[in-house]
Amino acid sequence: MRRLPTFLFCALLFLLLQTSHANPPLVLPYTPDYDGDYDLFGGENYMTNDDNLMLESLTASHGMSLLRKTQTAMTNLKRLTDPLLLAKLRAPAEMQRQLYLILYWLGEADMANADVQQVLQEISRRGQPQATPADATMAEVLLFNFHTARHLGVLGFPGLVKLAQALPPTVTEDDNNDQNRLAFSIPILPAAQFPSISHQLFNYEIFDGSLPRASSATLTPSQIEFAQKLISRGLLPTDSLKAR
Repeated sequence: MRRLPTFLFCALLFLLLQTSHANPPLVLPYTPDYDGDYDLFGGENYMTNDDNLMLESLTASHGMSLLRKTQTAMTNLKRLTDPLLLAKLRAPAEMQRQLYLILYWLGEADMANADVQQVLQEISRRGQPQATPADATMAEVLLFNFHTARHLGVLGFPGLVKLAQALPPTVTEDDNNDQNRLAFSIPILPAAQFPSISHQLFNYEIFDGSLPRASSATLTPSQIEFAQKLISRGLLPTDSLKAR
């Protein structure tokens, strides 16, 4: 009876020794079926159809929101550049404040990813195939003012707050100068000497230097060049500079 356990032990030992020298088991190839739910970055896509619809809705909503902001900006810009409205304003003071408001809405259009140049071109056409020389010049000067304002850094939140109130925004200095200056709206050509264009937006610019003296009758070279451009476009009488 004692030989039986010994025999079983020897047989078990023999089998273990044989197994240790056998080849390892083969790994069966396994290709998981993701059924189209595996995303590009190696993770499983758990979004349902409802989730995808919600994402598309949010994307469309964001696009509609930007479109709505652009349309609101254009509506206000059309109102602010209406010649009938401008003719009722006191020049130059109220015209200067009008430029602040226009820059505010151009800033809003820009933040809505609108092309400011195209916005101004569309407004200047006023529903017609082509803009008049006066409106085309207005769009050109307003675009210049927009780029100047952006260069001065006054189209950020603090600047827009001021512009929305028709107030001159502060130009933040980057040269360790604690005396921040203001960006003023001023006439390019003196309203008293050129009354025919005192109610034209193309005669106003955003300016961050020392304000010119109102009593000065002498035109600077840049003012003379601007006046000559207006004369060539028929926006000033040909003799406007003869007496100056």
